[in-house]
Amino acid sequence: MADHYGTKVLILLDEYDVPLDKAYISVYYEKMVDFLRGSFGSAFKTNKNLLFAVLTGCMRVSKESIFTGNNYFFLW
Repeated sequence: MADHYGTKVLILLDEYDVPLDKAYISVYYEKMVDFLRGSFGSAFKTNKNLLFAVLTGCMRVSKESIFTGNNYFFLW
């Protein structure tokens, strides 16, 4: 999108934690955690085209932090 429109992108991700809950119930939690860690790392931490991101969750507490190693998202 940044290449096409010539501007940095915004990522708005609502209820990112719902897939984790579903994965926990369906017994593929570890695979989902690995997938989200990799995806979030690429999208939020090492993305030179990211201007701003907002993540919201609806679960009270997550079992394991998928943000381990993803500090300093907002370096603009």
